[in-house]
Amino acid sequence: MKKLIICALFSLAFMFLFSSAVSADVIPPNSHPLNRCVKVINLNEFPNTVLIGYYTGPMVDKYESYQVKNNECLTKGYKFNSLSIYWSTKDKPNSVEPNNLLLKNVEPYGSYVDQNNPLVKEDIEYSIAGFSSGKLVLYKSKQTSEYNNGTPKKVETFSNPLGNKEPNKITSAPTPSPKITP
Repeated sequence: MKKLIICALFSLAFMFLFSSAVSADVIPPNSHPLNRCVKVINLNEFPNTVLIGYYTGPMVDKYESYQVKNNECLTKGYKFNSLSIYWSTKDKPNSVEPNNLLLKNVEPYGSYVDQNNPLVKEDIEYSIAGFSSGKLVLYKSKQTSEYNNGTPKKVETFSNPLGNKEPNKITSAPTPSPKITP
């Protein structure tokens, strides 16, 4: 009897200790995953500027931050955390000042979309436009979308936000021209 109680207690303890290791997010029925990468592509053109990824949420004590790297996907830790991007200078690389907020509530992960939506991948690129009135200007410069239904890849490029926020150019993957032989 004692062995049975010890085995039962050991089994319960094992279940409680390792239950978080086996839990996973489940994609709802009639949905499919969406892969997304959000990055800053021209940070190396501004060597005295540092971008800081700053996230808060249910899985961090107060906040966590990291230095954004050129042409690398942003992260926010857990999917329910909230990511903001701030800028600073090389001499104050860890300084997060409210006046230096560039983007708020950035969503660098894809999650899922309805099964009727053929979108499967998004690459979103931000570029630094420069400084305006002493503040750094960051804008969405390009968005590439890929689909699972044979639709060609869609590439949208955007103008500098100091003048225009509408798409500048929309292109699709080039279709090969037929060869003409004499």
